[in-house]
Amino acid sequence: MLLAASFGPTTEPTPMAKPAVVDPYAGRPSARILSSRNVRNFVVRREEANDRVVYLETSRNVWFRGEMICRGAGDPRDAHSLEPVSHSLGIDDNTTLVFRELSSQTSVCTLVSLVSLTEAEALDLKLIRPPKAKKG
Repeated sequence: MLLAASFGPTTEPTPMAKPAVVDPYAGRPSARILSSRNVRNFVVRREEANDRVVYLETSRNVWFRGEMICRGAGDPRDAHSLEPVSHSLGIDDNTTLVFRELSSQTSVCTLVSLVSLTEAEALDLKLIRPPKAKKG
């Protein structure tokens, strides 16, 4: 009579589940930029949880964050100009943004979400410079 030897657990160990990426901006109300002419600066980045993220500055140290879905031959991170295309004057969810490079390539992106950032968040994201220490 043969008996099977057991050298350990007979079931395979379950792999450790990766922690879910927590979106710090989830649950915030959607923001709206009243006029596309108010956008004075923009930065496009890739982040861990999101493929494309645009940061829009409307006035000094006032930033908005938008997640986008993009199509087109260009990369919006290389863009030098931004052109909002919408039926309204402002920028909000579902607004189409056209990013143009110096070459003829363009990227057409649609905003999925748009939230307002606090000054502390903009500072953490290095969108604004920290205040200079006063000489005393």
